[in-house]
Amino acid sequence: MIDSSNTLRVSGLASGMNTDEIVANLVKAQSSRLNKMKQTKITSTWKTDAYRDVNKKIYDFRTAVENLRLQSTFNKQSVTSSDSRVEVSMGGTSTQTDFTISDVTLASSAKPAMVSFPSSSAKIEGSNITFKLNGIPADTTGDTPVENSITLTVGMSLDDAVAKINEYSTDTKVKASNVGGSLVLTSTSLEEPINLTLTGTTTFDNSLNINNMSAVKTPATSGKVTINGKEIPISSNKFTYDGVSITLKDKITSGSVSVKIGSDTQGIIDSVKTFVEKYNELIADLNGKLTEKRYRDYPPLLDDQKKDMKDNDIKLWDEKAKSGVLSSDSTIRSFLTEMRNSLVSTVQNSGSFNSLKDIGINYSTNYRDNGKLVLDENKLKGVLQTNLEDVKNLFTTKETATGSATTVTDSTLHLKSGFGWRIYERLNSTITQLGSLAGSPNSTVDTNSFMAKQIKSLDTNIEREQDKINTYEQRLWKQFGAMESALSKLNSQGSWLSQQLGG
Repeated sequence: MIDSSNTLRVSGLASGMNTDEIVANLVKAQSSRLNKMKQTKITSTWKTDAYRDVNKKIYDFRTAVENLRLQSTFNKQSVTSSDSRVEVSMGGTSTQTDFTISDVTLASSAKPAMVSFPSSSAKIEGSNITFKLNGIPADTTGDTPVENSITLTVGMSLDDAVAKINEYSTDTKVKASNVGGSLVLTSTSLEEPINLTLTGTTTFDNSLNINNMSAVKTPATSGKVTINGKEIPISSNKFTYDGVSITLKDKITSGSVSVKIGSDTQGIIDSVKTFVEKYNELIADLNGKLTEKRYRDYPPLLDDQKKDMKDNDIKLWDEKAKSGVLSSDSTIRSFLTEMRNSLVSTVQNSGSFNSLKDIGINYSTNYRDNGKLVLDENKLKGVLQTNLEDVKNLFTTKETATGSATTVTDSTLHLKSGFGWRIYERLNSTITQLGSLAGSPNSTVDTNSFMAKQIKSLDTNIEREQDKINTYEQRLWKQFGAMESALSKLNSQGSWLSQQLGG
């Protein structure tokens, strides 16, 4: 509404009319077009959000199944070991079906310097123990530098002594610990030795049995392993051989361990199961949006309408107002139809199998399922075990494209490409289409989509219509002001005449 400070408003002083109410009602009637625009904007915003939500779900579905177009998904291998002393897993792709491991000597890594002093008492007794450890920096604050040392005082427990030594660990590069009643010093770096010199004590007579000593790291030792009769030196007990990650857990002095590699049938089944499950979830969700009831008697609420409503009533109203925002939407319906066509039509030149039905994937016969897929896992497992190559071709085969053609835009390319590629490129196309319609599923700011431009246009029209309403209201107040002024003059003249006539 307009700012009343800029307009002289005379509220029925002369006419006796409730001018405020009259103007408010007239403005309200004039605002019906503006209110419809605002409601249209709210609905458009809801629809934009709904499209973006659909696009995000399609994007997530693509992420879950995009590897079905890749041969590596069907080339997965599994590996087993006949002995727990040899742990194996796939670290790549192996060219072998089996090999043997024998005659294992474990390698050892370098170990930091370490020394232990078994305590003869639970606490320090007799006298203090003072020593220098790895050249603690000298105290240079006085006139004469004083070489620092560590002092463990009488009455300290072993844990107190450990804590005291560790106060200097940054400088000494040595960490102390209490290991079952023994004081253990360990270098914090492989390159650091341990040098300890007692101060004022030359005999091995303190209660912690600390003595003068030096210790250095224990060097690494190499090991060896025999694979298929060939001895191989190793510097680590964990290594990769022909795509198989191997961890040696113990030495082997006799006999051999058998390692077998085969197709990871279960891994492939899991990938196909994921596709079926995620596809069914997606189409159930989208079909639900297409058939969701539209309550046309519940338009979006405007702010003025919410003022006199309870929060719960507003919530219930909004739920019905938002319901069916994508009901019978042509874009979503077209996507579902095209997805089904991509999965129903056979694949040419793919080998022994040319349909999903051939490998155990069928459509549900229950019409209420709206085209859900049903997986016969036993049939899929059987064809994977007997004809993995043709199952792989059914999903991964790809005809060479011309220019920017895809299985979506080229019917010949579609017929000669596997289901993995058809699904992937159909999803890509729909993600792009929905992005142009309502914005990318992962973007936070959208100004270029069709819906964004539509909402911007609505904002412009709303602003223009609001200006018209403001102008109309100003005109009403001006007209009523003129009427009140005229009536006031008439009343004054009438009073004057009455006085002149002796009334």
